[in-house]
Amino acid sequence: MNNFGRLYRFELKKLLQKKMVWIALAVLTAAAFSLPAVQVMGKMYISRDATGTEDQVYSHYEIVQRQRQDPAGLDGRKLDTDLIRETIEKAGIISRTTTTVIGNENAETSVTVRQADPDETGWTLDGYIIQGQYGNIWDTLESMVTQENMTEDLTGEDYYAAVDAERDRVYQAWGLTEEERAWWDAQAAELETPLTLTGYPDGGWCNLAETAYVGNIFIFLFAIIALAGLFPMERQRRTDALVQCARNGGTPLYAAKFLAGLTVSFAGALVITVSMAAACLLLLGPEDAATAVQQLMNPTYGAPMTVRRLALTVCAVYLAASLVHAAFVMAAGLCTKGGTSAMAVCFGAMMLFIMLPALPMSHPRLSHVWSLLPAVFGSNGVVYDLRLVHIGGYLTNYQAAPLLWLVMTLALAALGLALHRRVPRK
Repeated sequence: MNNFGRLYRFELKKLLQKKMVWIALAVLTAAAFSLPAVQVMGKMYISRDATGTEDQVYSHYEIVQRQRQDPAGLDGRKLDTDLIRETIEKAGIISRTTTTVIGNENAETSVTVRQADPDETGWTLDGYIIQGQYGNIWDTLESMVTQENMTEDLTGEDYYAAVDAERDRVYQAWGLTEEERAWWDAQAAELETPLTLTGYPDGGWCNLAETAYVGNIFIFLFAIIALAGLFPMERQRRTDALVQCARNGGTPLYAAKFLAGLTVSFAGALVITVSMAAACLLLLGPEDAATAVQQLMNPTYGAPMTVRRLALTVCAVYLAASLVHAAFVMAAGLCTKGGTSAMAVCFGAMMLFIMLPALPMSHPRLSHVWSLLPAVFGSNGVVYDLRLVHIGGYLTNYQAAPLLWLVMTLALAALGLALHRRVPRK
């Protein structure tokens, strides 16, 4: 057993010979590829006139391909006063008064709504897409500016002042210290103002960043299916006692099995992630690569970040998470001594993280630690969690989490080794 390389290759070959590993990988890869594919399925009916007497039918795929051509010509434009007022005009803002019945009393409420372009061109495919492009900008404006200030007199200075005010409110909500706020303010000083827009902000890279959290669930599922029975198999075949009697003990075999499990989990995660990324970029297009996250995804984020960088960061973080997922599954198998029971424990943990993605901010330290766990590290949590980790300097969540996961993987490996060395009982 002192030829560790040969032992590792042997254990890796045993894992890869399992049909269930390949079936799970195939099913989860297909599911990951289908996530963005769903967005280009189906059809859209667009009325040719305001009465809706005639309809044009387009597939969602046709609409996406036309969106990629930027019919509104917004690519490269600045989100300044001119574009803001143009958006208000193009979006067709009108005000109306509605009556709301509360108990026995009537209350009048002024509501700002968007009205479709009454021009006939507004009901064509290009008109529909152009309204959507300006609608994205309008939604960004509306998220920062109050309704009473959303008028044709709104300026770029008003908008960016509202963003700064909202950013300060967000910092307070996260409970940041003065030092952390100063760190984020230094990052915000590097932001471009006014923001340069891209004409197709909701493309493949944006979709990849938003759906990667589901990919993390698929990665965890693959580790559960592939590795839950790796160590319990020794007990089922009654070779556990024989392993402990080997000349070099069971440690080399344990290390080879554990490393093989990490390898398979990482390789499966890589295949699933690449499949999802390929589907996003092939079906929805890569034109949004240079889009700033402040344009569509998070206007108050206080650091320069493109959607492509966000997506790649999310994918890299989840590839790192695949290692601690694998370590957790293998440790559960050693603890429960059964593949089925290990699966049950891991599925229960996964459901707990899904149902409890965040802890209340009333317990800030516990909430922060919980948010760093790999199973709840959603795509928004990777970047948008503003709490910092102080390790000789400030680190963001996506920088600190892989370091924490490395420690967790080593700790789980040590726990597994202790369990593996225990003398088996009948």
